[in-house]
Amino acid sequence: MERFASIDIGTNTILLLIAELHYNRLKPVFEKETIVRLGEGLQKNGMISPEAMDRGLKTLKRYVQQCKKMNVKNIFAVGTSVLREAKNSKVFLKVVREKLNLSIQIISGRKEAYLSFISVSKEIKEFKNPIMVIDVGGGSTEFIIGKNHQLIKWVSLPIGSVRLTECFIQSDPVKIEECQKMERKIKSSLKKVPKKPHPSLIFAVGGTATTLASVGLRLKKFNPKKIHNFPLTKDIIRSQLEIYKSLTIKERKKIPGLPPSRADVILAGGKILYLAMEELKCQSVIVSCHGVRYGVLYEKLKNKLTI
Repeated sequence: MERFASIDIGTNTILLLIAELHYNRLKPVFEKETIVRLGEGLQKNGMISPEAMDRGLKTLKRYVQQCKKMNVKNIFAVGTSVLREAKNSKVFLKVVREKLNLSIQIISGRKEAYLSFISVSKEIKEFKNPIMVIDVGGGSTEFIIGKNHQLIKWVSLPIGSVRLTECFIQSDPVKIEECQKMERKIKSSLKKVPKKPHPSLIFAVGGTATTLASVGLRLKKFNPKKIHNFPLTKDIIRSQLEIYKSLTIKERKKIPGLPPSRADVILAGGKILYLAMEELKCQSVIVSCHGVRYGVLYEKLKNKLTI
């Protein structure tokens, strides 16, 4: 069977999906998430640091090797917020192309929103009413309303878990005033979130949502089968945020279900999702383990797929 891969290069993570065409449907056979922090320090100097570039290059090298090992026919790599904003993103693209023979497409905010949306909507066989997808990333957060696999409204806001942590959180544990300043920034940005047409269902994709679900389920190891379609409530998020505010990063790393590499940014990411749910008057969201990488393959292989 033909195998294809997609790579989603974000501010915080680089994700790999390898899937094969199985009776004109996508069948995932391998997935990997690596927290690279490509956008580390981006808010200060507008550049991808040499250290972050090196981490990104090493991760992509491992991904390309995995693809070769699994006889992948084509690799489709896309870059989001960090590569849209960094002044030296062309340098990173050139190095990756020359050393790994891998081309990266920097996609727009609209394209990112569309890919996040179809990664969820393609799983829903029929939906007559609009749905919303919230994608909390490291550098930006997308809110997308759509119907029948088509976008109706969308917005990409410059608030993300890494961006806000670097901008507002300097203390460990976090100080009350730091948290309050961050909340004001989030609430101000969320005024731009589309609320009409009113969605019948709201989904959350991305590492923040899956981590909050993982902690809520007290999972010792990440388990997508348990996390995917998990109903994440405001109460679950609120209780976690209170804990994160009271603990040091070192103490957070001991929490079951919380990857140590996300311990420093989960407070900011959780705040974004919680305050978004308040803004939308939403008591719960459905967590999806899919995201841009799934949307990439749905789009690139649309002529080969029956869904």
